[in-house]
Amino acid sequence: MRPQHIQGYSIGVVALVAIGASLAFEPAGASELSKEPQALVRMAQAPEAKGKQRLDTWSSSVKAPEAKKKQAAADPPKPDADKDRGTPAGQMQPQVHANNGGITACFDTLARASSQAVDGEHQAFSFWDQKRPNDGTFRSIVSLRYPHAAAPRGASIIINSPVGGACEATTLQVMPTLRPCNAIQADLMKNGRAVANLAGLALIQLPEDLSYLLLPTAGDGCTIVAIRAIQSR
Repeated sequence: MRPQHIQGYSIGVVALVAIGASLAFEPAGASELSKEPQALVRMAQAPEAKGKQRLDTWSSSVKAPEAKKKQAAADPPKPDADKDRGTPAGQMQPQVHANNGGITACFDTLARASSQAVDGEHQAFSFWDQKRPNDGTFRSIVSLRYPHAAAPRGASIIINSPVGGACEATTLQVMPTLRPCNAIQADLMKNGRAVANLAGLALIQLPEDLSYLLLPTAGDGCTIVAIRAIQSR
């Protein structure tokens, strides 16, 4: 087995755009945690709380006024409630991982895949061959957060590979929502068509190699599964 490189960050953008309160899909520093014989594992460090940074600055300054020292004692640092929210949309974490790993091959397809599969605040782990970063498959698993009560969380998987002198990327995005599947299907059918019936579930095809499978859940909800294929231009 070739050694794998895993890295995690906090960033955010890509394309499952809300069909949830009308959900519709549309086309750093790291610290080493452990080493195994075949793998190097890295994980993102959460930013230090701003309050604590102020206290550390005051306590380390010999010339700090006494008033500031008293204020620091009177105002303990407040916990950072947003530290686990992820990176804002627009900062493509998988692309940052690839860039930090020295990956240049097929970067265009990775950028396009990221823009289609990351559409909110997110955190990701990415995997690639550390010794041959431009010869193997790059994979990223992304956790997503949305500001929609009907569909607050989601996940994406991005797979990007050089194939026969070209590049291919596949994205898989999953979004549980409170909306019923028949309502979501009606929205998707405005621009798509049903191409198969898979054990009673319609497979809906949209332009640009985008497919949807809708999974009914308990309580009349629906989990949206979106799959997209992207090829080098």
